Amino acid sequence: MLARDRRTIATWGCGSSAGKAVRLAEAEQERAVSAYLGDMTFLWIEVPDEPGTNSMRAYVERNAIGLLSNALRPVDPPSREWLGHHSPNDAIRRSGLWNLDHVEFRHEPAFLDVLERLVTQTRER
Repeated sequence: MLARDRRTIATWGCGSSAGKAVRLAEAEQERAVSAYLGDMTFLWIEVPDEPGTNSMRAYVERNAIGLLSNALRPVDPPSREWLGHHSPNDAIRRSGLWNLDHVEFRHEPAFLDVLERLVTQTRER
């Protein structure tokens, strides 16, 4: 949003905690980000295991990102309004995703069957 609007906030994205003065200086931007995210719709699937490197959650994340990014050449690119087009990071712009972990991973063919099973199980709950 800041890049799109050609604005900067010196403290934005620096560290994982902030003092009162920084929070006050960033409050307007925080509200704008919250409003933007609040307008989004999303679906979720239940993946009934604990997070970890070898978990089903990791498998779903790795394969979903690999499928969607199509090794940095998305088959279904993001809309023209997608904020990632304004990112200074080339991989974000090319992949169509904010999460860059696994963007060059080629999804496993069985992934779509696994995803279908998880979607069905989630819907039945």
